Amino acid sequence: MIKYIGMDAHSSTCSFCVMDEKGCELDSTTLETNGRLIINYLKSFGGKKKLTFEECELSNWLFEITCSCVDEVIVCNPIYNLEYKRKKTDNLDAKKLAKLLRGNFLTPVYHQVSDRAELKSLMSGYQDLVEDAVRLKNRYKSLFRKEGRKITGRSLYSDESFLKEIKSRDFKFVGLHAYHLLQEMEKIRLKYGSKIRSRCRKFPEIKNLKTIPGIGDIWATQIVAQVIDPRRFKNKYKYWSYCALVRHKRESGGKSYGSVKGWGNKALKNTYKMAGHAALRGNSGIRKYYDNLLSKGVSDKNAYNAVCRKIAAISLAVWRKKEKYDDKILAKLMI
Repeated sequence: MIKYIGMDAHSSTCSFCVMDEKGCELDSTTLETNGRLIINYLKSFGGKKKLTFEECELSNWLFEITCSCVDEVIVCNPIYNLEYKRKKTDNLDAKKLAKLLRGNFLTPVYHQVSDRAELKSLMSGYQDLVEDAVRLKNRYKSLFRKEGRKITGRSLYSDESFLKEIKSRDFKFVGLHAYHLLQEMEKIRLKYGSKIRSRCRKFPEIKNLKTIPGIGDIWATQIVAQVIDPRRFKNKYKYWSYCALVRHKRESGGKSYGSVKGWGNKALKNTYKMAGHAALRGNSGIRKYYDNLLSKGVSDKNAYNAVCRKIAAISLAVWRKKEKYDDKILAKLMI
């Protein structure tokens, strides 16, 4: 008899609900979020066991400690479970998860215990630092705009003398501390870069990914950290959807109601968007592919999006085939 276990996990407590194949509740309890307690509780049930919990900050740790205690672990996507949460308590959430698991209605999030999966934390920290730095730069730059000064270029963030042009004492005080904080963040960013470059030497696929125009150490490592295994994706279309590089049509009764952005991996979307910008600054086959689209009447925006999808498809193929990028192959496709 299969036992379906739903777990609502939090930093302090974890609520469990255990159901049998007929949907009868066998047990319901709340435990302290402690690895030993969770493992002992799961082992207390005999027979085949399936466990599910939602993707969260604890999910990597929970997946690692529970995968040896049960027959199957499904880390589900919380976005698709929102409609089931009209009434919300931890015990109800665990019960609903157990019901959804029993009915096979859950959308899983890929998890794996491996060196590649460990890269996620490193790249997540780097991405958070970059995003915080961008926000701080925007606030710093706004101090000059408030005084009617339009300053462009990266030198604004590396030359303290610009602060002398600010007349307001309060603005100058804020700007001075923001400037010094940006310098510290830049030092940390460089340390992250050094750490990422040393870690990426361990993975041969990163070396091949770096041969693709627009992809360097950072973006190649981000791709490996997020994808982990390229065999997860049946084809490039599935991969594009996962990377949020396509829109999904809305149709009903034979009528079209436009398209919407689907759920996707924001980190990969940002990676391929930035790689697209970098590739277009060069003279590679990617750039020629872009120019070829423009010559056919494709708009600049659509051509750029096509370039991002092309880089994504190439990266998936390069990783699967364990080969380096060949510019000549892309050139032949445009003939």
